[in-house]
Amino acid sequence: MIKTALLILLPLGLLTACSSNKASHDGPPAQASVPGSDKPALPDGSGGVYKTGNPYQIGGRWYRPMQSLSSYDESGVASWYGRDFHSKSTANGERYDMHALSAAHKTLPMPTLVRVTNLENGRSVIVRVNDRGPFVKDRLIDLSYAAARELGYDNKGTARVRVQTLDAPTDTPATPVSPPAPAPLLIAASPVPERAATSGHIYVQLGAFSSQANADQLRQSLLAQYPNTALYPKQLVNQTLYRVRIGPFEQMQQIEQTVISLQNSGFDNTIVVIE
Repeated sequence: MIKTALLILLPLGLLTACSSNKASHDGPPAQASVPGSDKPALPDGSGGVYKTGNPYQIGGRWYRPMQSLSSYDESGVASWYGRDFHSKSTANGERYDMHALSAAHKTLPMPTLVRVTNLENGRSVIVRVNDRGPFVKDRLIDLSYAAARELGYDNKGTARVRVQTLDAPTDTPATPVSPPAPAPLLIAASPVPERAATSGHIYVQLGAFSSQANADQLRQSLLAQYPNTALYPKQLVNQTLYRVRIGPFEQMQQIEQTVISLQNSGFDNTIVVIE
């Protein structure tokens, strides 16, 4: 289980994203941050620490960082920052890579994975919050150049977005963009593991099905790569939902790697569940 610690925020001089009055628009075309990859990836977290922080003041306004990860769902204006900050330290000690999928936020714990959706075109991307900002007007989040490019607003500077932590509830399966061929059902020969979630455990959930057979079909298609995939039934008033989950996890890095691996395989609507 991930344990949080209350740490003092870095000096204001290290709030790198962040006090600039406009987004940086000088980035070259985004490059993959991992050799051999054809799309940007999350930062690897090198040099970073888990950080919440004490209340702090910027420009006469007070900000109170969240002391633990909780459900977050807000809409507002996103900007982006690029070359001027490339390779500089972020607020939690990581190195800012303009070609990786990262972001600055004023109050979310660092690091936190969030899904950002461009409300103007419907495109979405998962980013790693590892910096503080933006402290300009009423902007909600400051994305890396690569993330802004994925969302299609790198040429215009800002966009209206929705920012969600990955623990938002869902009752629909996360359908792959290119779904694999249905795997044969082997329920009789291969008993379906059904586990009761333990308090405080963290899972990556791919979908929730009213049909146990459909849920197990997805489970079996994932077992080769994710052996700890199982069904977690949830009894509702008139039916049982069979939730397909991978886990439990105890390290943030494992969660990030799993989410990105699934995303690269076409599972774009995975969520992180804490129970």
